[in-house]
Amino acid sequence: MLHGSAAWGHGDAGPDKKYGGVSRMRFLCAFFLYSLIAFATMTAAFGAECRTPKVLMSLPDRADDPFWGPYARFAEAVAESLNVELTVDYSIANDRSNYRDRLQAALSGRSKPDYVAVFPYFGAVETLMEESAAHGVSIITLNSDLGAGDRKAVGYPRERYKNWILQSLADDENAGFKLAQVVARAGRERFKLAERDTVSITALGGNQLAGASLYRRDGLERFVRMSGGAAAINQFVFTDWSYERGKEVAVGLIRRYPNTQGVWAANLPLGLAVADALNALAPNHRLPAIGMVSGPFDDRALDGIDEGKFAAVVGGHFLEGGIVLALLLDHFNGLDFVDDMGTALRVPFKTADRKNVAELRAVMGDRNWLGMPFRHLSKCYNGGLDYYDFNLDTIFRH
Repeated sequence: MLHGSAAWGHGDAGPDKKYGGVSRMRFLCAFFLYSLIAFATMTAAFGAECRTPKVLMSLPDRADDPFWGPYARFAEAVAESLNVELTVDYSIANDRSNYRDRLQAALSGRSKPDYVAVFPYFGAVETLMEESAAHGVSIITLNSDLGAGDRKAVGYPRERYKNWILQSLADDENAGFKLAQVVARAGRERFKLAERDTVSITALGGNQLAGASLYRRDGLERFVRMSGGAAAINQFVFTDWSYERGKEVAVGLIRRYPNTQGVWAANLPLGLAVADALNALAPNHRLPAIGMVSGPFDDRALDGIDEGKFAAVVGGHFLEGGIVLALLLDHFNGLDFVDDMGTALRVPFKTADRKNVAELRAVMGDRNWLGMPFRHLSKCYNGGLDYYDFNLDTIFRH
């Protein structure tokens, strides 16, 4: 008995060792299996199995517009990379009724989108909110801030309208301010003005129903107020954003203010119109410094900087559509951007001048964005992404 007990008690060579080994083996197998499952789950959550959202992006102009064309092409390239089912719908420029009718038709169609991204025409925003809510579709406002009346009617995202999940806008007020800064500085240098002298600026704005136009004007006016008399606006004139109307206005303003030292233009066609009008009316005179906004940093704008035609170009906000798609993909897959950035996306502008134009050309490449990788913008495809980074250099990192 004692011998048996002692032999048993050496317990390590008997049944205890046998069953203990089985338990450890089962534990290790279970742990290994759990790890595989966890890894597979994380892989599915971050990339391999990102579900595909359907997005309707409704734009307020034609596909050949110098801003909305590149805007849409970049969004389509990002959609291809992120596997987002994107439909881009164009409308008649500056026509709120046509825009609203096209959106209503799309929402009432047989294949309803998961998200609709819209331009917030002044006076039309509440109707867009009501329509999207009635059809159970999440809505995002693009590119421009809301007017005071619309803001009062609809408030802010995820308040009165729970389906309004994001307000995205270009930082237009700051863009107008930056543009005024560089135009005033370049005008002062070009005409060798003394510090006590006032730089006179003539300004061409866009459509007065578009927030982008109004807020860019606000930035210009803020700069002039803050200049303490060092800068002044001869006149600010709204246009319809087009080259044709810009040329008409520019000719009249140049004749009215022949001694202007700087011209501030709200977009590319207006900037080109000013340059052409100046060359036609005063070919042998020292020309004022011209600055303009060009969202996609159009080659004509960058060439104009190299040639000395333009002092500076402010742009980069054409990236907004692609950025929004990355956020919507994540939202659709349960990764709500609100935890990172709230319900407002403000797309920054970058200033191009002679100092950095070559570097900017290299970043922009040939603008053939299809086939480029953009999954680094999404948390669903990039599990290691802690915070969104949507600056120009990061976006084109490939």
